[in-house]
Amino acid sequence: MISEEARKIASQCRHYAMCKIDFLGTGLCPSGMTKHYVSYYPQGRMDIYHALANNLIPVTEELISIARTCTLCGICDKQCHFVTGLRPMKVMRALKDYVESYLQQNREIKKVERDPILGRLKEIVGEEWATNDPAILVTYANDPFPLTDLQMPRYIVLPGISEEILRIVKFSGEVGIPYVVRGNGGSVYGAVFTDGIVMGTNRMKDIEIDRENWTATVGAGVTSFDLQQEAHRHGFRVNVAEPAATVCGNLVCTGIFSTWSSAYGTGADNLINAEFVDREGNAFHLNQKTGPNVYAFEKEVSPAPGICTQAVIPLYPETGDEEGVLVPFSTFDQALSFARNLSVRRIGMAIGVLGNHYVSTFMSPSADLAKKSRKQTGFRSLPRTGYGAKPGMTDHLKLL
Repeated sequence: MISEEARKIASQCRHYAMCKIDFLGTGLCPSGMTKHYVSYYPQGRMDIYHALANNLIPVTEELISIARTCTLCGICDKQCHFVTGLRPMKVMRALKDYVESYLQQNREIKKVERDPILGRLKEIVGEEWATNDPAILVTYANDPFPLTDLQMPRYIVLPGISEEILRIVKFSGEVGIPYVVRGNGGSVYGAVFTDGIVMGTNRMKDIEIDRENWTATVGAGVTSFDLQQEAHRHGFRVNVAEPAATVCGNLVCTGIFSTWSSAYGTGADNLINAEFVDREGNAFHLNQKTGPNVYAFEKEVSPAPGICTQAVIPLYPETGDEEGVLVPFSTFDQALSFARNLSVRRIGMAIGVLGNHYVSTFMSPSADLAKKSRKQTGFRSLPRTGYGAKPGMTDHLKLL
């Protein structure tokens, strides 16, 4: 009943969450937009199939629903193949085939019991937005990080507003169950797993654009891509990083650093105010006099001040006359020196040093095309236009 080809593809999902944003303009998985749990997105179905192949979870009514709500529309195949070269449609078909074959054989469908703690969680977030079903738990249990193992949580909750997060934190303290908060994807540090409660932020997607004050107020589940799209619609730009990452998650975990940072700054430069829920379940804002200075320098690892439930960040103008310029160099040191020179002189809005490996991979939808692109347009074969350029020179090689 398990397809070896589909199992292999499912095991290679990188949890980059690009299947949760419409970066190609082809649409999104319909069930994911409605159900919000990771399980109902292609990423989740990949994890579920891998778990079934390794006998990690039983077949439940929820799992059957997850398989059947996939329409095999093919959107995920375009998106995932563009980014990773994978073909998730083979997994989606295999999962549906597995479930239908399982039902035809009249095999056992595991009943998931509802306990008092789950009942309390449902009271906080609503009947639909808290679960202990294994088909959903397993999709919040791991990431492709080599130093952490699968860690199944006991409950998944999807709060919709800050008040619900506050109540969940207080409740977890009352019953002595640990919790973590999860953005759109995962964590390369293995920091979003627990055997307790996982709070997903995928329902908290409110965006408010304040044109007069040049600010954007975003919920904890808003992704960089979706915010940039909304800002662009109003004639603005925001300084954000990975497209599928949540803005609040990036602000708190690493701070926003991107190619825009040379013009827009990093760290506290990207934050006007933020709302948090601390570990005791108390809400506070960073602009309170008693609020913590989360960007104060300390030569040590500092824990997050709490869960960022909302952030107010600056908007920047789009000038309308922007162009991309690619300047080839022979060595990394030369490229780095030139990038620093541009930053010091405030020339350009987005500056980055990229190798031809990165450029060829980023621009190519398949591994074969990336290899050909790297071989045919590698930096070594390009003229050294811009090499050793003096400040103010404009004879850069325009490739973009």
